[in-house]
Amino acid sequence: MKAEDRILSKRYARGYLDLAGRSFSAREEAAAASAVKDLAAVRAAIDGAMRALLHPLVGYSEKDGILSRLLTGELGRSRAAVFTRLLIREHRFHLLDAVIEDCGALYDLHAGITPASAVSGHPLDEAELRRISGALSAASGRKVRLTGAVSEKAVGGVEIRMGDLLIDATVKGRLERLKRLVLAD
Repeated sequence: MKAEDRILSKRYARGYLDLAGRSFSAREEAAAASAVKDLAAVRAAIDGAMRALLHPLVGYSEKDGILSRLLTGELGRSRAAVFTRLLIREHRFHLLDAVIEDCGALYDLHAGITPASAVSGHPLDEAELRRISGALSAASGRKVRLTGAVSEKAVGGVEIRMGDLLIDATVKGRLERLKRLVLAD
């Protein structure tokens, strides 16, 4: 993504969430979470029509018709649907995925949530993710949103990344640390 598109997506995300200068009360936190969820729901609903919605030769009225057919009920009348139409009208629809990502990051920032990931050789169940998330929250003093991923590189353990912090509790990581200790002597 071009640098100016990255800047624009952040600006659109700030405008959509409208969090400037606000402290996060429980009510505002719930409203912002709902706004992010609605925008993701709009994106999921229009997934099959992305090619047409991104095509430069398809006019705004045709794209608006596509949105009207795909976004029904409450979702069609939501602020997220209006925002999506704005992106289309302003020829910025290609930024939608980046805006959704930036909205999530802004929400996390305002809610005091630190994103983290846990990579292991096998899928972690919900109990394991909760236990790791609780330990990270206790150690950092912040709320942690932990996502799990599977990678064949993480054999026999888990690798946790939270911001700049990397906790390598894999067998490979332990062997590398042992190797450095042995070679240092």
